[in-house]
Amino acid sequence: MKQYCRYCVYMCCGNGGNWCEVKQREFPESKIKRTNNCKDFEFCELDAITGVTIYKPRKPRAKKNYEQIRIESEETV
Repeated sequence: MKQYCRYCVYMCCGNGGNWCEVKQREFPESKIKRTNNCKDFEFCELDAITGVTIYKPRKPRAKKNYEQIRIESEETV
């Protein structure tokens, strides 16, 4: 699972700033929307930016069947 500051327990958003309780500093909104590798990350399913949006993981993509594509392209030649 990728981690974002916006889904961390320690991120507080509001009053014009995005404050991290562990690092004791403010982050811009562009930073908290990007993936990170923070060692202090604790998942929270509520979005810190909106306060009401619940995290919904994406469905994994289906792998393409390259063998089928190759056979179809050979038949058209």
